[in-house]
Amino acid sequence: MRVAVLSILVLAAGDPDAIGQAPGAGGVVVERTVKRTSIDWLGRRQELQRKERLLIRGGAFAILDLTFGERLIIRTDRKRIWQADPQARTYAEFSFDEAAACRKASLDQIRAAKARVPGTTDEKELDEILQGFDQFASPPSVELKSTGPQRELLLNGDRIRLSVAINDQVQAPGWLEALSATGAFHPLVAEKLKELGGLPAKGTIRYVLFLDRIVEQFEVTSVQTRDIADAEFDLPPGLVRTPLRGFEPPVARTFSVPPPLKASFKEDEGDRPKPEGGEKKDK
Repeated sequence: MRVAVLSILVLAAGDPDAIGQAPGAGGVVVERTVKRTSIDWLGRRQELQRKERLLIRGGAFAILDLTFGERLIIRTDRKRIWQADPQARTYAEFSFDEAAACRKASLDQIRAAKARVPGTTDEKELDEILQGFDQFASPPSVELKSTGPQRELLLNGDRIRLSVAINDQVQAPGWLEALSATGAFHPLVAEKLKELGGLPAKGTIRYVLFLDRIVEQFEVTSVQTRDIADAEFDLPPGLVRTPLRGFEPPVARTFSVPPPLKASFKEDEGDRPKPEGGEKKDK
């Protein structure tokens, strides 16, 4: 596997169009293939494979799903995050503080449940969920291992948060930094990620997005530098804001009261056909 990764990096090094040059003010565009596993806070898993385009420009970052059309847009300069589904014509929007508050409220529920079942297997399972969200009783130890282009980031010696091959010819600050700003990584992990020394070209990254634990196995297929306009970090027009499923509570449903029914005891008469020429009256 290491030989294959090195071959990819060597080929890229001989092709300026494939890897781009050191990014200027314009930005960096990365295309990659991804196998993405989402695990929600109840342990439910969803897997998909797709192609993505990453737009990276300073404090602005976007993931454009080229297969299903969804978008994740993070503006660290505005401290806002958007999740959009142009196919469904919907989007969700949060400030960083709002997203953190929603996540904390849900994790507090898990902590409260754990406190009610001390010394049981349920307590261990709930603690495992919390640690999956980087919620530890004490600050974790964080170690970044480097072997040639390979980087591996470990928590507490055994929890792998990142295992990737680095292309050190491309610097694209803004990708992992933007995710870190939304709470995707433990703060100590976010600090260590600054030492990667280049663009992750292939491997696995684990992080938290809203209330999902994400496992991404990816391979970069192209990198280029170009000007990226503000409009590329905006939502498509015509979308309707809706709660983010699994993260925000749904909109409260309202029920209309049906009109009152007039009591009648003439059911049999109602079923009787009327004679021609009008209703016949009794004398």
